[in-house]
Amino acid sequence: MKQIPNSLLKIKKVYDFIIPTGKVLQDIDKHLKFNDINSKLQTASASIKDILAAIGVLAWMFMLKFLLDFLGIFGEITFLLLIPLSALSHLAGEMNDFALNDDLKNDKFPKSRVVEIFLLQIIYIGFAFFSLRGFIGHTLLANTIALDIGWPAGSPFQTELAFTQLGFGIMAMICLWKRDSIWIGLIYSKSIFLFGAAGVHIWDIIVNSNFSHGNTGTILFINDLLLPLVSIILLHLYLKSRK
Repeated sequence: MKQIPNSLLKIKKVYDFIIPTGKVLQDIDKHLKFNDINSKLQTASASIKDILAAIGVLAWMFMLKFLLDFLGIFGEITFLLLIPLSALSHLAGEMNDFALNDDLKNDKFPKSRVVEIFLLQIIYIGFAFFSLRGFIGHTLLANTIALDIGWPAGSPFQTELAFTQLGFGIMAMICLWKRDSIWIGLIYSKSIFLFGAAGVHIWDIIVNSNFSHGNTGTILFINDLLLPLVSIILLHLYLKSRK
């Protein structure tokens, strides 16, 4: 396998400096042994350094999302593009390490690892970040979020929803280190939640003509419908390739 061109690696370094979401997951998997890829993380323990890095990047993403929200729908779409862009950055780094491994000169980069890297970014950004952001939104900014969705403010159900999101967020962070079976539980439970949320929003649109920003748009079509659909498809591709 050939090395990644230096021009692409330079672009990767610049991107990783601005948005380090791909780099932090590449660092978490730095002990990856390509010649023993099926047993890479099953018994691995998270280091304090990696945990702090993963949390620190989440904090940076909160700031970035806050700034991009001023751009409206364009900012929302730009932020969601972080998922494939960060996955490509992570993939380029690992493919380059793979090519530099003398024991793997004539081998092909594992297809299962390609799918796994894209799933990792969905779990990190799409599930961990958005779930923890949902927890903060439904607690500290509960009335603002209710107004954005077009629902009455002051309901204790928002607090219950907040802790549901907190649970998903913490579970998604654990899934950065623990893989396979725990991924099945996270992706299916979170997807059911998101599909259910999409159904509620669509029903509210049809019955109550609620076209508020938080009830339609990207949060409905991308976050509640596209994201879980893509994650389930990638999960099945990953499990199939691992067999």
